[in-house]
Amino acid sequence: MPDWNALLNNLYFDIMLHFKNKTERKYFIIEVCFFVFIAYVSSVISDLEYSYYEQHNILKFTGALEYRLVIGTFNFAFYGCYYWLFLKKYVYHKRIGAIILSSIAFMLISHLYDKYVMYGSISQMPFVSKELRAEALKEFNRPHIYFTFNYLVSMVVIPVTGFAFLIRSLQQDEQLKTLKEQQLLSELTYLKAQLHPHFFFNTLNNIYALALKQSADTAPMVAKLAEMMRYILYETDQKVVFLDREIEFLNNYIGTEKIRHKHNNIQFDVQGIDRNVSIEPLLLLPFVENAFKHGLEQETGNGYVHVVICLVENELTVEVTNSKPPREGIQDTKGIGMQNLQKRLAILYAGKHQLIVHDEADKYQIILTLQTA
Repeated sequence: MPDWNALLNNLYFDIMLHFKNKTERKYFIIEVCFFVFIAYVSSVISDLEYSYYEQHNILKFTGALEYRLVIGTFNFAFYGCYYWLFLKKYVYHKRIGAIILSSIAFMLISHLYDKYVMYGSISQMPFVSKELRAEALKEFNRPHIYFTFNYLVSMVVIPVTGFAFLIRSLQQDEQLKTLKEQQLLSELTYLKAQLHPHFFFNTLNNIYALALKQSADTAPMVAKLAEMMRYILYETDQKVVFLDREIEFLNNYIGTEKIRHKHNNIQFDVQGIDRNVSIEPLLLLPFVENAFKHGLEQETGNGYVHVVICLVENELTVEVTNSKPPREGIQDTKGIGMQNLQKRLAILYAGKHQLIVHDEADKYQIILTLQTA
């Protein structure tokens, strides 16, 4: 014999879980609406059709409305208990044997439920009409129970079982989507963790080179590094940052490079930036880093780096162009920073970005376009 107290307690806690969890609450509401349709709406629709086509008066359905509402309430309770206490759990665990046996038991018990619980209760209800009480009493006093299964199989068991499998499939799809989002978030966190040490390593190397020369530019460069570190430590842990803050960070970075490469042509042009536009933090830094690394590392005064960032409506265009020293050869885009950038673009802006690379003998250019909304 089943432990009914345990079953009812489990049902209570399941319902509480549904209401606490937004996703579970959504599916619980869908399930309730389904059983409202099965218990009430389908029967009323059937009466409406019969009244219209057979009795030629659509309002005739109201004569059976009380019967449908009272019977529907008992059916809703019985079908719901079967679904939430037994069928749903069996479907979720793919227990096919239990599904078949519980369906057979449901059809057998439903006849006993109708006679002794539903009709027995209705015959004693003072708030229903005398006609309905009399009809219920007649069914309750009928000496034999006629077991009929065709209607239950076609109109209840198959639809309810199919619905349970549908809900299971939808919930599994949503869980899979959530797991993929968590996996992407973990990967992005890992990529950012790689980017920070890479950036600091390059910048500290630049400061070290200036310090060896006892350059007066060492202190200003340390100050700019401190400002950049403050941005990275306190703002880039967010999912997105304002575009103007990201550009301010790039401006500080380019300022440090101008100190190192005083005799080269370095330009940074910004157009049409709207403060309300957001972007993934540190997304553009690897492009700029790459330009200075390969464009000016071996130059003595003839090299250049040009960075243009332009926002037009919801499209952000980033153009980074750098010279290539004669012996530099093919631009190397396989460093940690560039690899991370390409992965982040694929994750964060899938279908919403375009990256064009022009690799020529004397210059290297990338043009990135992003849809910011």
